[in-house]
Amino acid sequence: MAAETAHTTPDPDEGELEQYVEKRLFDDSMGTLANHAARKAALGDERRYAILFLLWEREEVARKELAAAIDDDSYDLSHHLSELVDVGLVARTGAPADADGRQTFYTITHLGRQEIEADTRNITGATPSQ
Repeated sequence: MAAETAHTTPDPDEGELEQYVEKRLFDDSMGTLANHAARKAALGDERRYAILFLLWEREEVARKELAAAIDDDSYDLSHHLSELVDVGLVARTGAPADADGRQTFYTITHLGRQEIEADTRNITGATPSQ
């Protein structure tokens, strides 16, 4: 006869699974389940993920440099950068003092850095060196 496994966490009430997760995971932190799901959805696009990874490696990148890295005229870079900004993974910044002030620069946020660092640990098993 198989041994029964004891539940150590309460069961969610019927029909309230999202609220259960919200309370268990986000109750004492910044953000919500909806915010977290939106960040994960934004990273579901391979190129958006690649943009975030490039920003993680370089900290701050000009839009012009991102466009050159993508090298695809049909790709709507503005739309995808806006998606990353809207969910809090990327921020628009002013040009550095030594750069052309007419360019838009992007930087990775703390949340964006956490996403890439967690993936680096989970995929490679290594602690990120950044």
